[in-house]
Amino acid sequence: MCTFSSCSLPQLGFEINCGTDNTCVDNLKVDFNFTRSEVKVGIDELLNVTVTVENRGENSYNSRVILTYPAGLSYRKFTIQQGRIECNSLDSEAGLSRGRTDCTIDKPIFKSKTTASFIVSYGIDTNSQFEREIFVTANATSGNQEHAPTSEHYQKKSIDVKYSIFMTFESSLSYNNFTFGKNDLKKPVQQSVKVTNDIRALNFTVVIRVPVRLGEKDIWVDLSSLQIPDCQKGNDEEPRGRDFVPKIKKNKVVDCSVATCRVFKCNTFLERLQSMTYKISANISSRWIQQIGLQSAKYLLTSTASLEYDKTKYIYFSTGSDNSPPVRRIEAEVEVYPEPDFTKEIVGGCLGGLAFLALLTAGLYKAGFFKSKYKQMINENAADGPSPGTDAGTTLAE
Repeated sequence: MCTFSSCSLPQLGFEINCGTDNTCVDNLKVDFNFTRSEVKVGIDELLNVTVTVENRGENSYNSRVILTYPAGLSYRKFTIQQGRIECNSLDSEAGLSRGRTDCTIDKPIFKSKTTASFIVSYGIDTNSQFEREIFVTANATSGNQEHAPTSEHYQKKSIDVKYSIFMTFESSLSYNNFTFGKNDLKKPVQQSVKVTNDIRALNFTVVIRVPVRLGEKDIWVDLSSLQIPDCQKGNDEEPRGRDFVPKIKKNKVVDCSVATCRVFKCNTFLERLQSMTYKISANISSRWIQQIGLQSAKYLLTSTASLEYDKTKYIYFSTGSDNSPPVRRIEAEVEVYPEPDFTKEIVGGCLGGLAFLALLTAGLYKAGFFKSKYKQMINENAADGPSPGTDAGTTLAE
């Protein structure tokens, strides 16, 4: 019977060689790393684990690495980088136990001073509910009877978990108009933004910023009446710059970059596919318009809606590389036009009437209208006979 001494096993096709002491003492070092810094549930499809095994001692026989992983991960494949690797895996059943991936390393002999490496890929269930961290363990074993005391057989590492979230925004567009130069006008404005939670239930905050003052003029008639139901009023935020006139003349946009904005924070909890609508309702004033200096223009009075949430737990699902949540615009169109002046219209109407009368008279004259009327009058007089008191002799002489 062969032990781990020098002997030949032709039926297995390898030779065990343990040196002069007839004892093989391996020195295995296992290590692994994740190929990403965090797991994004609902965004990432795979979690790749790169495993490295080094034998720093004498030959190691029937060496293997066993990985364990939590429920919510499912084994997909392994990819060899170096060495002869074979893996099979059994996922967690109903969360009662951890999944287990068993990989043989250079079977049957993992030779002295050699290294093997491979990648194990796990699928990430979109509906998984992990803890704040995922733990993976790696344990290297062999059939050797003795192992060097400096062996590093076991590693346990964690990776942070974040859950993807996504919100759909729908906002309304309102319209008002004012006459330029009239500073005492007011019009009612009603705006709304509807927020729908699309992926998973969570607590979050909708932050709505509403322009309230442009320069020294209030945009709303009574700032104290500007409220958003179910939201708390915060501090006002000043614009980045004070020279707002050139910007507004160029872009026709009145937003928080040029105006002082009032911040409202709306704390809420929504289940998946639930919605919440936030309404802005107040009277808009005309006082702020004249300082821009345009007598005729269409402005977009623009509020914004953004999100705040626990960024240590959640990550926003977006096409951008930074996964930043969106900032949605809530717009009110405000048109200003000059006060009507009818003087020109009156003068122009009179002159036009006189010109028309002159043209009509000239046309009638050219058509002989006045000559025919004159002849008709003479003929009518002749037919009536001599006028009373006219001398008969004079008439015959003529």
